[in-house]
Amino acid sequence: MKVNDKFFWEELNVKICIFFHRFDGGGAERTTVILANELYRRGHNITIAVRYNKGPLKALLNPEIPVIDMKLPENAKLTNNLKNILCLIKLMNGKEYDLIVAAMSEMAQVAAAAHALSSKVTPLICVLHNTMSVERTSFQTARHFFFNFFDRHYSRVIAVSEAVRVDYLSCCRTNPGKAVTIYNPVIDDRIFKLSRQRPLHPWLEQDRTYTTLLMVGRLTQQKNHSLMFHALKLLRDTGDFRLILLGEGEQQPVLVREAEELGLAPWIDFAGFSDNPYGYMASCDCLVLSSHYEGLPTVLIEAMACGCRIVSTDCPSGPREILLEDKYGVLVEMDNPRALKAGILRALEQKPDREALQKRSMDFSVEKAAKEYEKIFAETVAISTE
Repeated sequence: MKVNDKFFWEELNVKICIFFHRFDGGGAERTTVILANELYRRGHNITIAVRYNKGPLKALLNPEIPVIDMKLPENAKLTNNLKNILCLIKLMNGKEYDLIVAAMSEMAQVAAAAHALSSKVTPLICVLHNTMSVERTSFQTARHFFFNFFDRHYSRVIAVSEAVRVDYLSCCRTNPGKAVTIYNPVIDDRIFKLSRQRPLHPWLEQDRTYTTLLMVGRLTQQKNHSLMFHALKLLRDTGDFRLILLGEGEQQPVLVREAEELGLAPWIDFAGFSDNPYGYMASCDCLVLSSHYEGLPTVLIEAMACGCRIVSTDCPSGPREILLEDKYGVLVEMDNPRALKAGILRALEQKPDREALQKRSMDFSVEKAAKEYEKIFAETVAISTE
């Protein structure tokens, strides 16, 4: 039977377990939950396995999808990784699932270690959300040394952008056919509806006389908020610029202190997590991404759907691929506050073409991604059952 036969899934009754860290408010976690919901909606048997069943995005998950909680909070990372491996070995050896899908490289590598110690009857698929060669993770040096070992235990690798795929092939020197690019499932009607809900934030009032910039994402070193802070200081020499930060993370105390030291505290609002960032995107003057590295930054795709001006560092990987260089936003040099300032001012001179931005965003639709995932899942299951 062909893997694209409409009766393929029903006949095999495929059970899929999607494993990731926890329900944090980041883009990778959000798109993983969205994918799980869509696959479930399309009739697939989905289970979520997480190290810790906490986080704001838990509310986004369809309540009918079961969740396995490994109860491994953040402390004692090495000990928890070992416990995590044991939990995954049990899942893999239990033969309850036909596929294990591990999202994000760090969790996929933990899953690969478990697969090496398992009976190896359950295929493992890795979903890469960041550029591995520059990604900063715990035990980073050791992980780089074991890239080839991890790769041997993945049946397939799904990269969220072509640049991430090429980087993976360079790091692991594996068979090019093993890794495939599937853009994240990001856009559906829900985003367009939510973008029409105007937030109550005082800096987003319609008749404002100042410029409101927006950053959305976890407060981590990867996002390089410090670069945006220094660009904001330069911008405030030219006018009244303000910055809203949507998101939470371990860097918040450091960033609050830096904002105070730069004299920017009154003009930066740490607004926390929002379950509707889209209203903010549609209402702000410009969305900014200042990251050191990415994979396929979901926030840029969401901002396009909201018809928002966009400025991003030209970091590896994703922004150039999403924005098609400068066609749908402004790309600037990394780690250069003056270049970021100039890019923001250039973006503000242009009126966003909302229709063109929204059309481009549909290249990253939830339905399109789900169909492509189904194809890879079906091929993998077909091979494993031969």
